[in-house]
Amino acid sequence: MLQNAFQPVVSTMTMPMRVLMLSTEYRLNRVGGLGAHVRALLPKLGDLTEVDLYLPRFDRMWPEEEAAGSFGHVYRVDADTPGGGDYFDVNVWRMNDQVNVGISRQLDSGVHYDIVHAHDWLTGYIANDLKARYGIPLVVTFHATEHGRRDGKVHEPLSRRIHIAEEVLAQNADLIITCSEFMRSEVHEILRADLSKIMVIPNGVNMAEFTHLREERPAVEELPEAWAGSDGPLIFFVGRMVWEKGPDLLVAALSEVVHYYPTLRAVLGGTGPLTEKLRGEVQRQGLQGKVFLPGFIDDRIRDALYAVADVAVFPSRYEPFGIVALEAMASGTPVVTTTAGGLGEVVENGQTGLTVRPDNADDLAGALLRTLDAPEDAVERARRAKAHVSENYGWERIAKRTLEAYRTVALSRLD
Repeated sequence: MLQNAFQPVVSTMTMPMRVLMLSTEYRLNRVGGLGAHVRALLPKLGDLTEVDLYLPRFDRMWPEEEAAGSFGHVYRVDADTPGGGDYFDVNVWRMNDQVNVGISRQLDSGVHYDIVHAHDWLTGYIANDLKARYGIPLVVTFHATEHGRRDGKVHEPLSRRIHIAEEVLAQNADLIITCSEFMRSEVHEILRADLSKIMVIPNGVNMAEFTHLREERPAVEELPEAWAGSDGPLIFFVGRMVWEKGPDLLVAALSEVVHYYPTLRAVLGGTGPLTEKLRGEVQRQGLQGKVFLPGFIDDRIRDALYAVADVAVFPSRYEPFGIVALEAMASGTPVVTTTAGGLGEVVENGQTGLTVRPDNADDLAGALLRTLDAPEDAVERARRAKAHVSENYGWERIAKRTLEAYRTVALSRLD
């Protein structure tokens, strides 16, 4: 076991590393924060060391191989999409088994890896097996937990099995990476992982993609007139339409804010099981023509909305980190968030944004009104937020810290 995962690697330690990374999401299959994280981290890490990302290939039109950075590669192995249902975890296990066949073929042919790095339980079955059969040290990044996603309700059979899978993976890992102190505590308390082997490395943002958006206003002319054509304030949310992201709280808050700003428009971009319920609530509150739920929005439209929005809102009840909040801050868009999880570590209330208690629509409405009522103050908070993100959350820095984490594990194996 690592004695202290927070000690930096000595500067003389420059041994070459070859890393086998496991994920279900990357460039062609991004569902949430996990996919955004791997998509951004891999090329930067691939500029520093050899790293091979293995993924399931759900669509035969996707390329089997591609490059990632100077020394990185992506390998997709044909596998069946797990789908949903009561036996989702069993289908995930089958998908893992299919991908594992391709990986094992490489290892049995003599390919050597110094580290296996798995992202969440979705590839944990492969990770556990590779450690057991080949003795490769295991690093795991937990982006969320089933306990957190379900508000602690893991008594249903499927949730219980996923929770157990996470627990086994956490126990088996040589080092665990979490994106926030909140997640470090959660993994320790909920998954019973030793604190000494949990390291916090935050998520990041590619500043070059966002820093000039509000000056250049990309693709603004492509936005529907109903979104950007009025002189009223524009409020923007992007995320999955699920309980933990709190889009229902935003709709409830908007029903109050509209009394003060009757020409407001709000765009809630994203898909998920709450979508139809939210559409019904918009109708019930009389917010038709003001609150829009367009479903999936691509990066170009997202960027255009960051460029023109008066405020970006992230009302999460559960949030391990919150990459979208970083994106908004990097864009210079004023933000309102809750203090849930990692959001409370990223956004400083009154300095880089406004934060409110989770699960409180009244507080959320108050923060939105405070932002819209004092736009000069909001712009100043956004300026400070942009500088803070630029200084602390670049992916190059995060890739270097991740490589140091690998070396820490490798060194501990030599002791």
